[in-house]
Amino acid sequence: MSERIRLADLDEHTKGAVADTRRRVAALHAELPRWGLVVWTAGNVSERVIVDRGDGPIKTDLFVIKPSGVSYDELTADTMVVCTLDGEKIDDGTPASLTPSSDTAAHAYVYRHRDDVGGVVHTHSPHATAWAARR
Repeated sequence: MSERIRLADLDEHTKGAVADTRRRVAALHAELPRWGLVVWTAGNVSERVIVDRGDGPIKTDLFVIKPSGVSYDELTADTMVVCTLDGEKIDDGTPASLTPSSDTAAHAYVYRHRDDVGGVVHTHSPHATAWAARR
């Protein structure tokens, strides 16, 4: 097993990109209940961290996702967790009690296999669920 990545050890451009991504992902999570796309803590948004050091955007092997079991009204940029493309949480400054979403493996799979994907949204919309359950 390789040594765990520490956010504090990454370069300033990457740390800034992680902070920006955390803010965007937190804001997008606020939209899910507003539009009736989720109930309780189900569903999530993730975004791949993209760094621009002045010579164009570069995709990293990191993404940001919500922590498991945290209600939408408690989510902030500071509670968003950072994971590798293997779905492992890095040492991102969040408490150990904030574990990545139970759907992290699915998000990581998409990022590993689709380099063109920058974000993933997974919802449990009651309307879509009802439509799928119809006979």
